[in-house]
Amino acid sequence: MTTIRLIFGLFIFFFLLFIFLQNAEERVNLYLLKYSFNDIPLFWVIFFSFLAGSIFVILLAIYQEIKFRWRLFRKDIEISNLKKEINELRKMIAEETGYKEVSPEESEKRENFSEEE
Repeated sequence: MTTIRLIFGLFIFFFLLFIFLQNAEERVNLYLLKYSFNDIPLFWVIFFSFLAGSIFVILLAIYQEIKFRWRLFRKDIEISNLKKEINELRKMIAEETGYKEVSPEESEKRENFSEEE
């Protein structure tokens, strides 16, 4: 995966370098809100547009990662609560029926032993 990212990054770099060199002599006027920037090379406008887009995408990816990890954390808590509930129900059934409580590990050993016969 690292190699693919490196190749993709190099491709983007050389593509932008090609665009910058093609637009090195072009000059533009940039009006941003109430500010005016005169006689700016076009490749700087392209570069800063690309940079702003990249920062926006990174922030969006960080937000999605945090949201995903939070959902995963909540699911882990739910799983542990359900496991506790299952163990409590096993204990309750064992008490009601008078059977000796069998832990999940012991039941696996019994299943493995019966399969070997």
